[in-house]
Amino acid sequence: MRDEALGTEHDEPHIAHVAPGGMEEIVWRFNRAGQFDYACLIAGHFEAGMVGAVTVR
Repeated sequence: MRDEALGTEHDEPHIAHVAPGGMEEIVWRFNRAGQFDYACLIAGHFEAGMVGAVTVR
């Protein structure tokens, strides 16, 4: 899939393209406990609050 905003190709299992107001799912297997941050990589989205954290116990 081509990301027009970034001008790059993204066809990776750890990337989800989500339409505004939409929802997608990524299945990720963690190999250790801890807190892991994630964020949208499109310019300005991190600053707009498209970030979060996952806690693995």
